[in-house]
Amino acid sequence: MHILVIGPAARRGKLLTALAENSDPGSPSLVFTETPRPKDLATEDLATEDLATEDFAAADLIIDLAFDQHPELLHFYAAHTHPGSFFILHANTISLRETAHSLGLMEHLPRIAGVNAWPGCLDGPLWEMSMGHDAAFENLKKISETLGFQFERVEDRVGLVTPRVMCMIINEAYLTLQEGTADRADIDLAMKLGTNYPGGPFEWAQRWGPGEVSRMLHCLKSATGDPRYKRSQLLIEEAFQQNSMVIQ
Repeated sequence: MHILVIGPAARRGKLLTALAENSDPGSPSLVFTETPRPKDLATEDLATEDLATEDFAAADLIIDLAFDQHPELLHFYAAHTHPGSFFILHANTISLRETAHSLGLMEHLPRIAGVNAWPGCLDGPLWEMSMGHDAAFENLKKISETLGFQFERVEDRVGLVTPRVMCMIINEAYLTLQEGTADRADIDLAMKLGTNYPGGPFEWAQRWGPGEVSRMLHCLKSATGDPRYKRSQLLIEEAFQQNSMVIQ
């Protein structure tokens, strides 16, 4: 199996990294590259020096760890891969079904599964995954057996499960800080001791990025209209500062 893993190195996780280091005969072949982005979708050209169109044609599996930021790439993937290839796409702020419908690519849903690829979320053997078509489940079962991970199917909705729950907790932590009830260190410590979480909400926010957390809550609020997802002002400000630093 030939696999292309596209996206930030911080999101690859321990399992994919270990697979890339496995030199046993018959083991999957993995190629990593930072996220390429379309130069011009009209010509279907990708802004990368690492991959050529031939690399996509040979790929049995494409794992895009930042897909939700550029879902229009699905046009390129569908056009330049063979019919038996499969796509695992980071899709925690979008619905696969709605995305494929908007792009006119509904026929490709049996080849697609969504995953939450935020840093740390692909470290373990159990992945949280969504599908827009039941046929994708059977296809994914074969892939998971080959790669050595298990998966739990969740509904094809914005937020999946872990990002939805954790971002609400992080937002509540920002509200608590904003109100002056406790400082960041105390809130993290209280959550770790009180709930036995491996990290506190501010530790997770820094690992994932305030901008990502803020964007997730914004997408959830837009998709559901639920006021529970209204972002704290402090989180919005920190997300803006982070994005400004990236732009500079």
